[in-house]
Formats: sequence, structure tokens, C-alpha cells
Amino acid sequence: MRAPRCAAAFLCAFLFSSAVGAKTIPLRIVHTNDIHGWIMSRPEPKAGGRVIGGAAALAAVIGAERAKGPSLVLDAGDWFQGTPEGNFSRGAALAEIFNSLGYDAVALGNHEFDFGEETLRELIGKISVPVLGANIRRVSTGEGVDYVKPHILKTVAGIKIGIFGMVTRTVPERVFPNSVAGLLFAGEIETAKEAVAKLRKSGAEIIIALTHVGQESASRPPFEGDRAIAAAVEGIDLIVGGHTHAAIPNPVAEPSGTLIVNAGAYLKSVGIATLEFDDETRKMVSRSGEVRPLWVDAVGEDPDVARIVERYRREVGRELDVVIGRAAAELETDHRRLSPAGAWATDCERKWTKTDIAFLNGGGLRSGLAEGPVRLRNVFEMMPFDNYLMTLYMRGSSVRKILEHGVSFAPHVLQTSGIEYVWNEAGPRGKRLSSIRVRGRKLDDDETYSVTAADFMVWGGDGYSAFAEGTDPVKTRELVRDVLAWCARRYSPIEVPDLARAGAK
Repeated sequence: MRAPRCAAAFLCAFLFSSAVGAKTIPLRIVHTNDIHGWIMSRPEPKAGGRVIGGAAALAAVIGAERAKGPSLVLDAGDWFQGTPEGNFSRGAALAEIFNSLGYDAVALGNHEFDFGEETLRELIGKISVPVLGANIRRVSTGEGVDYVKPHILKTVAGIKIGIFGMVTRTVPERVFPNSVAGLLFAGEIETAKEAVAKLRKSGAEIIIALTHVGQESASRPPFEGDRAIAAAVEGIDLIVGGHTHAAIPNPVAEPSGTLIVNAGAYLKSVGIATLEFDDETRKMVSRSGEVRPLWVDAVGEDPDVARIVERYRREVGRELDVVIGRAAAELETDHRRLSPAGAWATDCERKWTKTDIAFLNGGGLRSGLAEGPVRLRNVFEMMPFDNYLMTLYMRGSSVRKILEHGVSFAPHVLQTSGIEYVWNEAGPRGKRLSSIRVRGRKLDDDETYSVTAADFMVWGGDGYSAFAEGTDPVKTRELVRDVLAWCARRYSPIEVPDLARAGAK
């Protein structure tokens, strides 16, 4: 039938938009990523102590969004590793939260493998919602593992929605080797193409990818992340991303039409994506997104979820809410350069082991210290990983390789003590160092130095392969965080270290 003629252009536009609006179904996707165990609300020092975050505040937002119409709740991985509530329960706290909040699907992140495959299998058994991981395979067979699903097909408001999950193929670099022994992590683009084809064949009208892969940016070493996936894989409508902890406040669709969203990290905020679907043409009309801060005084808290959170907080609080020292000033973290928290932590390592140099991978530090009382909880949150200190001897040439990797290729800038250096942030990767001094003298490539580092680094984590060139490695009995707790007790009040040891130009 021929469309009616309009007397005025504005009238045509009005009639057209009204018709489209009548046929359009708005689908809301509430999304989280990189929660890292932060189910608790807490004061935000940079906002005058205003309380932010946590699962109870998230639950309030989810309830409000569900009341508006069709919705999904999704998570893109790294659920529990990072707080006592998350770690001590081996993720059970997050399993209970996912179940209570009625998530529709969650994807695995690299830190879900930190305690090994069997612990992960046990955790997934406690989660009543689908857990997705399409690119996790057995080395022996090439087949997927039996404790996760590659994808699901879900119908919401009459729309068939395909959802698949992926974790970064660099998982073996992010965890201890024995935690992922026998597993391989297939390429993300290849996996995404396979998943999209299968879901479309099954009738999916909208396809959502939960990707714990990360978003590329000029400030990070080059890698194939969500933007590469969106460009190479046709048919993905929405990528709910994680891993890089970088919120995308106002997402804009990629040239391919794919919208990439990320809610940040540590459950301080939540993402809301809206997909407008035309019920007549069965096509997407528009897609948009936003990130909302979880200020408790603005969004409120769900009382039932608040009780779950308080139960876990009490369980660990008896042991960890104990004051062990005082910080004379705030010690911040900064993954782009040597930070006050990183300098203090590596100074503590070197005081314990009495070596020439101490290194700590930047991603190992998850938070700093606020000015005032320092509790065991604060130290745990600063270094939540079960990493042990190791000592070894290294030639200057190997130390140079470690330092160059740490300012050029590592996911986060290396944190150091006992070594002075200058590096050019804009220089070519692998050739950024302009000077290095140890023991007050220029680094000698042929001289031997004593070195302290976390076992994660010594075993090649985050790509620090040059540690294999060291000799006489000794694994101490001390966890890094236990050494930091000793240091907080012994050298209180904690002062901000001198950061002149490392200069970026």
C-alpha cells in the first residue's frame, strides 16, 4: 500500500516518528564488570566521605529498571578477587549476590581462575544463573569445558536474544600456570564469529557479547580488544566489556554498529544500555548507554541484599577490622607511573628481604591507603592476591629487560624500590629508558644484583619473562600482604615515599 502524502515535511516526520514509537520495544540492559568482591558500600574520600557502591545499592537500581519494562542484568567477569568478603568465601559471596539479584547471565574473568579449576567448578555449582565462557577449551581435546556454557538464547518481550561470553586469551599470563594447567583460551575474534553464527542460526534477533577482554586505548600496550572484535565480527549488537576497569560514560556505536559499554570497576557504578527494537521490522532502531554512580543517598539500598552483605562483612571483620598503624597522608595508586602506594609497598619488600632492588607488578596493587588508621582490611584490599615474596640474583642486563618491559609492555607500569631511572612515555616501546642507577651508580649490565619480586612475576606473570634469566631463586614463606602488614606496624606512621627515584618525561 502506498504511503499517504503529507502536506508539510514536519507533519510527515511527526507521523513517521509516532508510528515507529508505537512499534518500538525498549530493552534495558543493566550491566556490571570487575566487581572484585566489592559488595560493600563505603565512604568515597574524594567526595567528602559520601557513601558509594555495593550490592544493596545495585539491587535498588536493578529493581527500578525492571519496573520500567523489559530488561536483562549481565556481568562481564572478575567477580570476587579483591576483598576479604570475596576472597575468604572463595567467591561464594558473589554467587549469593548474583542469585539474589536475579542476574540473567555472567561471564568468566581471568581472576575466576586464581584458585584453580576445581575451586572454580565448585563456585559455579553455587551460581543459579548461566555462566558463560565460549573460548575456554581443553588442550587434550580442543572441546569446551563442562562447567560453563558458550552461549544462551533467551526470549524477553518476544525478542530472541543471543548472549555469549569470552575471557581474554591472555589468561595464562594473568594467573599462576598450575591454575590453568590443561586449558587453552581460543582467540576472541574467531570465537565470536563462531558464536554469532550459531546464535543467528538459532534465531537470535539481538546478539550481546560479554567480553572480559578489554578496550583498546592509546595509554595501553597494543592488543586486540573489544574494538577489534566489533570491527572484525559482523552481527554483534552490544558488547558488555570488562577487564580494563575503564568506564565508558557516553558510549557511541562503532562504525560496524556495535555498541561497546563498560561500567568501570569495584561496583562504584553501574551501566545501563538501552536497545530500541522495532517489533514490526524485527530490526534494531537505536542503541545507547550510560554509566550511573551508585551514590547510596541517591539510589537507596535494598534491605534484603544489605543483610546478605552485612553477614559477610561481620564474618571477616572480626579478624581484619583491627588497627595496625597509621598513615600520615594518603598513599594513592596510579597504574600509569610509580605511585606513592607502589613505592611504599616495594620499600617494604626491600626492608624485609634486604635486597638491592624490589619490584611489584602494577596490577598487583588494587588500592592505596587513606590518611588515618590503617587496618588489616586495608592491607588486604591493597594486595588481595596470594603472592609470595621471592629473592634471586640477576645480571644488570636482565634487570634492564624487566624495567623496560615494565614501562613499555606490561599492563600497568612497574612499581620499584632501590633503583633510579628515567623513561620517556612517548618513546618507542622497548626503548623508553634513558638512565638507570642502582647503589648510587649507573647500572652495569655485567654486574649481579639481588632482587625481590612476587612469585607471580618471577614465574613470568604479566609477561615478565626476563626473570627466567635469574639465578638462585628462593621462595620465602611470606605473602606480600603479610610483609606490608609487618611494615605498617613497624614503621608507623607511614609517610609518603620519595618518588624521585622514577621520572617519566
